[in-house]
Amino acid sequence: MDEAQKKFLLIKVSSLGDVLHALPALALLRANHPSAFIAWLVEEPYKGLLYNNPDIDEVITIRTRYWRKNWTLKTLSEIRDAIARLRKHRFDVAFDLQGLIKTGLIAFLSGAALRLGLNRKNCREPLNALFTNKKASFVGKGTNIVDINLNLIRLAGGDEPVPQPHRLEVPEEIQVKVDGFFRENPALSAKPIVAINPGAGFPTKLWKMDRFANLADRIAREQGLNILLAWGPDEKPMAEKIADLMTEKSWIAPKTSIQESIALFRPAVLMISCDSGPLHLCAAMGIPTVSIFGPTDPARNGPYGSNHQVVCKEQPCSFCWKKSCGIETHDCMEQIEVDEVFQAVKNSVSKFGNMTTFQ
Repeated sequence: MDEAQKKFLLIKVSSLGDVLHALPALALLRANHPSAFIAWLVEEPYKGLLYNNPDIDEVITIRTRYWRKNWTLKTLSEIRDAIARLRKHRFDVAFDLQGLIKTGLIAFLSGAALRLGLNRKNCREPLNALFTNKKASFVGKGTNIVDINLNLIRLAGGDEPVPQPHRLEVPEEIQVKVDGFFRENPALSAKPIVAINPGAGFPTKLWKMDRFANLADRIAREQGLNILLAWGPDEKPMAEKIADLMTEKSWIAPKTSIQESIALFRPAVLMISCDSGPLHLCAAMGIPTVSIFGPTDPARNGPYGSNHQVVCKEQPCSFCWKKSCGIETHDCMEQIEVDEVFQAVKNSVSKFGNMTTFQ
């Protein structure tokens, strides 16, 4: 088949961090197949991460989370239309980067003759392997999910080196809206900005708010940096508690969408966070990070690249991936002290020099 006639479908439907971890795979696929048609299937809430990406010819959105909760004739019609939209492209290759039953089924329903997927032992739901007809080799512990995605892309051929993913973009009206926040808070931009995101997807990933406050005070006082407290859905009380506990000045971010978060974090010189979407968003934007990991494995799911510091106190039960902890003391997070995280911040400041050059 002529290169220009090839049609590829990337399936990475959610969540925020997972979609971001797949962007290098997209860049590699485009580098190896510069003239091919490439579509990306994604859940509706995360399509903003793919806005105006020149490596994508079409973004196809689905709403499986909505569909599961709303079984109606209208929903069934929407599902039928989504399948028809996939099949009309006559994809040659579908890449299932997610390893779920639903994404395997989507790959099968796409009609692609070649359906590339993860090794059964690497799938989050092993039954996914029933729907793919070419699997990647098994990957053991310690391999970052970015590299796992890249290895899957290489199964389709090509030997180009991995390029830098394209810069995340937002519509002009989003940028103008966020710029208004900084104009209203001119003192915030008077010094380099460190963003702190205390929230996370589930409770076992959280670090104590008083420790974040202590850390933020030391950064402001000893490093001379301004603190921007970020928050996601239902997390504003966390940011407010940290601000109340601090003795130094801080700023609480406004409510933001995913695209507004991109614009909000762009001026930051450093992000400090537990394992969370904003952490991975900043890493994808090239912003240095200091992250605090407990129940999840930073070797697999940590920020990708050299400009990131990870603080992790490994325990016998580490990397359980559980949303609730059976150990009352929750040692993997409790044993991480403020001094350790602050030292990582100092190392980052020292390593990357003049922080105003990061933007």
